[in-house]
Amino acid sequence: MMKEINNVLIRIILVLALVFATIFSSYDVKAASTGNETLKDLKNQLSELKAKKKAQEDKKDLTEAQIKDYQKKSENAHLEMIKAQEQVEEVNKNIEKTNAEIEVVKKESAELLVLNQKTESENIYLSYITGASTMTELIMRSDMIDMLTNYNNSKLKELELLTENNKKLNKSLEDYQKELEEKRKEYDELADKLGDELAKIDESAVTIDEEIENTESLIKYYQNYGCKDNDILSVCVASHNQNNTGWLKPVPKGVITSLFGYREAPTPTTGNNHTGIDIGVSEGTGVYAAANGIVGAIVLRSSCGGNKVYIWTTVNGKKYTYAYLHLKTIDVKVGDEVNVNQIVAHSGGRSYGYDTCTTGPHLHFGISEGHWFGAAGDLALSKFNSYLINPPGFPGLGQWFYGR
Repeated sequence: MMKEINNVLIRIILVLALVFATIFSSYDVKAASTGNETLKDLKNQLSELKAKKKAQEDKKDLTEAQIKDYQKKSENAHLEMIKAQEQVEEVNKNIEKTNAEIEVVKKESAELLVLNQKTESENIYLSYITGASTMTELIMRSDMIDMLTNYNNSKLKELELLTENNKKLNKSLEDYQKELEEKRKEYDELADKLGDELAKIDESAVTIDEEIENTESLIKYYQNYGCKDNDILSVCVASHNQNNTGWLKPVPKGVITSLFGYREAPTPTTGNNHTGIDIGVSEGTGVYAAANGIVGAIVLRSSCGGNKVYIWTTVNGKKYTYAYLHLKTIDVKVGDEVNVNQIVAHSGGRSYGYDTCTTGPHLHFGISEGHWFGAAGDLALSKFNSYLINPPGFPGLGQWFYGR
């Protein structure tokens, strides 16, 4: 029994080891960043983003070519269906015409049969009354009727065979039409599927364009401060970062509508772990910088959070990144230095057709320890969310505050 337990324990340990190995292997060098990034690292990230965009553009071109090919095949199949339908109609006309000829031949054959029967009856009568000359005439007449009857019978078989062949041809054409219809449906479905993939490529490409624009702005920002490729960015600009002694509120007044931490998810696409606080304000309210700092990243039209801005700051000697979500407008750009007296954005907080994580006008305010690229870089929200703190200085749920 003890041996079996040990074997089970060993298996559990091996499984856990594999799980942890998988988890840690999923973090790349950038995700394990310690804040010692250099300008060269930022330039390398820009090159990677451009390479990724080029790969997506190539994939987009290939996908568009495939869509055109399937659309052309579908069009050709449709044209073949039209030709096949015309042939079906022509064959049906021939069948009708042949059937009409069959009816005529049948009628003639029936008349010849009656005439032949009548002639045979007359032969018997006349052979008894009249002489051989009259009989000869009647025999010749009877032979002619037999000849015509045989001809009609032969023609009838020929017409019936033609009708049968036309029916087989008609069936073959109808089967061909069904085959073409299935192929056309397949081509259309493939084209639609590729169209969906193309839409995803376009949507992703917008994100990459934003990341490229943000990274280029940051590179320009650091270069303006004279940072060299191998300079540690945080050290290079440290002398320019004004230290804050505390946090101000982002709006002059508001009501706390949702707290930091666990909560009941307000929408199907929102998680239970709230990454900041929600401040109830009117749509279009001016949003101030909560601390002096630098705009680190901007994200537009996110499916959860809408328009977002991430700002790097230093408070009491410690680095932070704070974020505003569900914005109607963003009035700054990446690399801008902002101060607490400056409006950096205007609040939104209602769904504009792309932001599914909101139920009404409000401002989401989140703070994370450290300087992160936010959702604009490869670190994404993973690092930002790992070091979240409860924004300080706010009242409880449902309570108002006045003044910053």
